[in-house]
Parts: sequence; structure tokens; C-alpha cells
Amino acid sequence: MDNNPTSDGSKKNDEQSQAGSSENQTAPQGKKMWPSSDGLINSENGRDSGHENIELLVQDLGGRQSPYPESLFFRDGQRKIDFVLVYESSGDEDDKNAATRKIYQDNLIKHGLELEEEISLQKENLHFVKVHAPLKTLFKLAEELMIRMPVKKSDDSPDLSPKKTKRPNIYRRFSRWWESVDPFVNSSPCIPQTEKLVTATFSYSNRLSFQSKNGRLFFDTADRCRMVYRILQMTPFGSEVNDSGIVSLCDDEIFTACYPLHDGPSVQKGDHVANDRQKLRTDWSSFRRLFKYQPINAVRRYFGGRIGFYYAWLGVYIAMLVPAAFVGVLCFIYGIGSLNTFQPTKDICDKKNEKLFYMCPKCDKYCSFWSLSTSCDYAKVGHLFDNGATVFFSVFMSIWATLFLEIWKRTQVRLSYEWGVYNLIDEYEPPRPQFLLSVKDKRPNPVTDKEEPYIPSWTRFKRTLGGLGVIFFMGSVVIASIAGIVIYRATTLAALYANSNHDIRQNAKLVISFTAAIMNLVFIKILSFVYVKLAVILTNWENPRTKSEYQNALTFKMYVFEFVNTYSSLFYIAFFKSSLIIGKPTEYNRMRDSRIEGCDPSGCLIDLCIQLAVIMIGKQILGFALEFMWPSAVRAWNKWRHKPTEENKKLPQWESDYLLNPEPDFRMFYEYLEMVIQFGFVTMFVASFPLAPLFALLNNIFELRADATNFAVNFRRPVAEEVKNIGVWFGILEILTKISVLVNSFVIAFTTDFVPRLVYMYGYSPDGTLKGYINESLAYINVSDLEQHSVPNDPLKNLNYTLPYCRFKEYLEPYPPYDYSKHYLHVTLARVLFVLFFQYIVFLVKDLLAWLVPDVPKSLEVKIKRENHVARLCLRKSEVQATQETPWEPASPPYQSCESLVQPENTHC
Repeated sequence: MDNNPTSDGSKKNDEQSQAGSSENQTAPQGKKMWPSSDGLINSENGRDSGHENIELLVQDLGGRQSPYPESLFFRDGQRKIDFVLVYESSGDEDDKNAATRKIYQDNLIKHGLELEEEISLQKENLHFVKVHAPLKTLFKLAEELMIRMPVKKSDDSPDLSPKKTKRPNIYRRFSRWWESVDPFVNSSPCIPQTEKLVTATFSYSNRLSFQSKNGRLFFDTADRCRMVYRILQMTPFGSEVNDSGIVSLCDDEIFTACYPLHDGPSVQKGDHVANDRQKLRTDWSSFRRLFKYQPINAVRRYFGGRIGFYYAWLGVYIAMLVPAAFVGVLCFIYGIGSLNTFQPTKDICDKKNEKLFYMCPKCDKYCSFWSLSTSCDYAKVGHLFDNGATVFFSVFMSIWATLFLEIWKRTQVRLSYEWGVYNLIDEYEPPRPQFLLSVKDKRPNPVTDKEEPYIPSWTRFKRTLGGLGVIFFMGSVVIASIAGIVIYRATTLAALYANSNHDIRQNAKLVISFTAAIMNLVFIKILSFVYVKLAVILTNWENPRTKSEYQNALTFKMYVFEFVNTYSSLFYIAFFKSSLIIGKPTEYNRMRDSRIEGCDPSGCLIDLCIQLAVIMIGKQILGFALEFMWPSAVRAWNKWRHKPTEENKKLPQWESDYLLNPEPDFRMFYEYLEMVIQFGFVTMFVASFPLAPLFALLNNIFELRADATNFAVNFRRPVAEEVKNIGVWFGILEILTKISVLVNSFVIAFTTDFVPRLVYMYGYSPDGTLKGYINESLAYINVSDLEQHSVPNDPLKNLNYTLPYCRFKEYLEPYPPYDYSKHYLHVTLARVLFVLFFQYIVFLVKDLLAWLVPDVPKSLEVKIKRENHVARLCLRKSEVQATQETPWEPASPPYQSCESLVQPENTHC
């Protein structure tokens, strides 16, 4: 069924149908022309002036030149499919859904769209409604959305690039040399460099002053689908103001899907790359391009600005992780190299000190006295991460985070200029359809003067307060899960120490650390799954008015919860396993009669390292499986299940895309959330795990290509969105960098032994070394003064001797009532002073760097001003020449065929 108001036979070309002219022009065979009736060209003596150049700007992807015209166009092979609506018919003539669809489709036609319907080749009740936007409709939408378009330039138009100032020869030579040898450049001939065009906000009255973006479409595919989606969202399907938008129709299952088409099959035939999708799969999502720069301009053209900015940010993040990973590995290597010369580790591992370090039981009753020498391996592993390079690396990462954000700010500005969105004006955002459906109170909108639903401020405040209450409740659930893991650690540790096997007793601490970290990871994933559903319900209940407000509210809830859910166990290990929380042998603190587990005498850092490594790496492995492996399996299953029959050997593109994974809700939100959580691992707790940047780098290199495969191959094409930056996520990153300075300062001061070792070296050591540091850091307590629960059932279980005292890590007086010693006061004071000094110095350096590195490069400021100046001149000249023959100069296409770029003997893209 064809819902188009005119028949296919009367459609000579795209522009004739949308102009509504009674006189149809006949284009030359294989060519399509702009309509004179629409005022786009001037006629002289009945002949279209300048048609030899105008025919280059046909409103499709090349018509008969396209390898798959039957899949990307209407039946006439000329009108491009901009969107596809899918529904299943019930066969009932009185079906209410069918009547609603008829009203909606009629209104789409009234709003300037053209429709054509197809029946599925595999399922008779499955229908595809193809949607096309004529050029005149797109012109009006482009003006409404303030889309920036390239301005036509004449031969005497001034150059966009300002006169370059001379740079030092050394700089120029180095730049040219590096560009020639840079191994990461994607040198594929399918993605040539494109020239920066002069752009201006599109005006319908001055439409002759603008040219196409890519030489084939006046508006590129991303802009077209964005404009068409706006009509689909705003078109009503009922008499009530609430009855509007394709989202509501899909929610009510009147339509089952709504999506723009991919540019053709993702798999190329032979060596020829036929469409933009195949080019992206070859040069962007292929794992063979792991170590090549992304074709980020091509990504933005195909998927829109929001996705383009995300992958540009991810590319900068990956590049900045390289030096961070390198320095982290060097610090780790330093730990390995200094292991045999580090005095505290030598003292712990020295068998001669076995009786000197006669340690108190680690748990109640089942644990016995033990020698510190049994923690030799634990102390060696701990030194790999807690060594002299720890402080340096923490300072380095704090400065690194600042540099990363400053570099991204400059990159973001440059991209927004090159993509023509630097001066993007936020359009008036209409209410969400869900808001219109659920809100009954109405009042005039101060912007449009139209009566719209609204929620009173008091009602909104109560809902927001209720949402915060639920967030705090879920936070308490996270704390409860951590408390459960603490109890697990205490009870299981006692059970393992009670085991008769010596190896099990010796490795009990490591076993508990790993199993508890894995349990915590499982809890994190389960609680995240539950809270995602709960956060959406809460945000829907709060019912923000616009889509932006909705996304911001959801972002706040999800990030706050994920922050608590992901990092709580790390904060507990780092700051709440000290003697202040655990207690001391005369009086331990307990949870449900189980003694809270403390840190090993060699330090808490290894526990923190294990916890961070398991959560971070575990999340990456699970994420790769769920985000890439599963969608790939679903696509393969659907492809196998819906194999074309002998009669229909090839499915059309609209049906092929329908079998792909549907575009997930808030997809980019989850992509950003995953990376920002990882950024927290890399910056906040890097003092405990210097290899975190390395694992993040390895993960992101592969994840970028896996996610790119999802976008280009496994999922339906998303609706393009235009933005000028990464939005609220940049503010979150800035806050994280500041929090990371605080966290790292406290981790170094209170979790590592860095400060106590300095105090001993410069205040207590007789020779200024760490000889005797371990002995000084262990307190004495008489065995007779141990609390009853701590007295072991078998004092000779681990050692064949007993002593009247035992040792534990703390700075106490060696006699009852075992008060804190002066050494403790000195160490505590030094820790506080270190925190203040560390923060002052790092924040000073961060602020200095932020001040020295301008957000907008000076050269770019000049380019922006010059573009505005050149655009005004070009518009004036175009207006003067509007009555003359004005050929439309197409820009060089973003992709070119390989044959046009390389020699015949080398046609591989």
C-alpha cells in the first residue's frame, strides 16, 4: 500500500513532487534536476540555467549509481528513505491501532513527508512504512533547527585560513617529519582529508547561497534523519494534545519499531567498498585498525555529533593513557628492582627475627600465635605497589588528569569549530511526549504562549525529595552488602585458619581477599541492574519536562549510585580497616560475634590493590561479554533464523536492519558512565594499583573497536543528535579529578606506610635508614592481657614455642593500659600535615596548568572570527548573484571510491 498522496507514475523526481508544481519537468535519462517551480533556479527561454552543475546535487545517494538502490530508495529509485516505521497488522478491519496509524500517517503527509509501504518478505503481517522528506520540507526544518551549512564561495572569495605567522624552522621541520612517519595515521584512501568549509546558519530565504556538505546530498544523512525524527516526534495521532509522537506510538505497540536506515550491507563484496557503512567497518570498527587513529570526521558524519564527540573524547582518553600506563609500569618495575634491598621486607623475611616478631592471633579461638616471617610473600607483593615511587605516581596522575581535561577542552573546541557547531544555539526544546501524556494541569508556556501541561513547583520538590530518599536507601543497601562481606571475611578467615593444612592457613589471607572481591563484584553488578530499573522508574515519577532535563536527572541518580556502589568497598579497605575501627587485642570490635578482620602487619595496600584489580578488570571482562559478544550472537542468530528463501535471495535494507539489535535506551549515557567510572579507578586509587592505567588502556583499545562494531554492524542505526560538547560529563570529570587529589593524599598518608617510614627515618632511626622500622612499628602486649575471645584454643598450633607477650601493628605503650605512644602522635601529625601539603602543592600545580593552557587556542579564535567574516562576505556576494546563473559547487565528498584515489593495480580500501 502506497500512502503517498501522488502515484509513483507521476514522480519524475524528488523536487517535482515536493514543490507541488502542475508542470512536471522531464530530466535527461539517468539525471535528476532541481525544480524551477520551487524558485531554486532561474529559467531563461524555458531552459533551466546551470543544470549541468545542479544535477550533481540530486537528493539521493546517486540513484542508479548506488549498488543497492532497491534498498535505500522508494520504488521510483529516486526518493531516498530517511526513516522506516514498522508495525504488525492484526487483520481486523476494526482494529483501533490501524485507525490510529492511519491518522498518524495522514498527518505525516500533511506535515510534508512522503510515505510508501512494503510487506515483509518473510512475515505477511509485518509492514514497513518508508518515510522520505522532500527538499522543501528539509529547508524549513533546517531553518527551524538553525543548522549550519557550507556557504557557496566564488573565485574571488577570501581564503578561510588566515595568513600564517612564521614559526621556527625546527618546529615546522619536526611537524612535517612526524606527519610523514606517524605510524598511527589511518592512511586508507577511502577516507581522504576534507577541506574546512565556510559555514553559516541556514536561511530558507537565502538557500541559493548555500552548498552541499558532501557533494551528493544537500543535507547529509545524519541531518536528514534528525530533521525527519523531529517531525515524527511532533506529529499528532489523536485529538488530544497528549496524542503525539512516534515514541508514544511505539510505547503503545501501535508501531513496533522506528529507525533510520544504514547505508547498505555491512559486508563488502570483493575488494570494492560500496557504501559509508562498509567504509566505517573497514577503517573504524575493524580490529586490524587497533593502533590507528579513528576516522572521527567520518564517524560524526554517519552517526551525528553526540556519538562523534564521545568517540573523539575516548580517543583522546586512550592517547593520554599511554604515558600514564608507561609511568605506572616504570613504578611497578621500580618496586621489583628495589625488592631485595628494601629493609622492612628484608626484616620480615629474615628467619632470625622469628621470635622477635611473635604475633598475636589473627582471629578468635581458632587462630594461634604466629611469626611475622610467614608474611614474607605478602610483604614482597605489597612492596611492588607500596614503594618510594607511589607518591611520585600519585602526583603525576593528578597532573595527568588536569592535562587530559585541558587537552580535551582544546580538542573539543577545535572539533566543534570544524564540525560547524561552535556557535550552536540550543533550540527551544518541546515537552517530552510522556510528560504531555501524564500531566493534567496546564498553563501558558512563556516562550510559545501555547497552553501546555506543567507540574507545580511544590509537587516537583516533593518528588525530587522522594527520589533522594530512595537514593539514600539504595546507598544503605550497598553499605549493608559491604557489611555482609565483612562478616564473610571474618567467619571464613577463622574457618581457614582452623584448617589443619598448613598451606591453606598460610594463604588464607590471599584467598579471602580474592573471594571477597569477587563477591563484591557480583553484588555490584546485581545492584546496578536493580538500580537501573529503579532509577528509570524514579525519573519517570519525577517526570521532567524536557528530554535534556530527563537525561540530567537520570545521570545524577545513576552516577551517584554507581559511585557509591563501585567505590564503597575500596573506601572501606583504604580507610576503615585501621585499629580505630578494628580495635586492639585488649578489646576488638565485632559484628555479630565475629571479630572484624584487620590488615596484615605489612600493610592494607595489598588488600586495596586486590580489591581494585578484581573489580576493575572483572567489570571490563563482563562488560565486553555483555556489550559485544551477546549482541554479536543475537545478530548471528537472527541472520540464521531469517535466512532468505530461494524466491527472495536478498532481504531489502529496511528488513535487514529490522533483524539487527534495537538501539538501546540511553545508550550513550551508559557508554559515558562506564568510561567515567573507569576514570575514577585510574585517578582516585592509583596509589594502590599503578598498573590501573595499563589495564584501562588495553581494555579501551579493544572496547573502542568492539563498540564501533556494535554501531556499524550489530545494531540499528541510531538517530543522529547534534551537540557542541560532551555535556554534563565534563563537569563530572572535573569533580573527579579534584576528588582524586583528596583520595590519593589520604591513601598515601593513612593506608600506605610512606609517612610512618619518613617519621622513623628522620625522627627515630639512629643511622637515618629503615633498619629497625618493623620492630618500632609493632606494639607489645602481655598474653595474659588478651581479651578472653582472643585467647587461642591451641597456642602451639603454628609454632613450637610460646612467649609471655605477643606483637601487633600499632604505636602503643608496652605496658597496661596500653595507651597511644608519642610515636603515634608524631605519625598522626605527620599524616595530617602530609595531606595538607600534598593537596596544596597538587592543586597549585593543577590550577597553574589550567591557567597556562587556554581553553581555546589563540589560532582557533582567529579562525572562528575569520570564518564569520568570510561567511558574511560570501552571503552578500551570493545574494548579489542570486539572479544570475549560479552553479552549485559541491564540496569534495567525505568518501571517494578507491578507483579515483589509487592506481588501478591497488584498489584495496
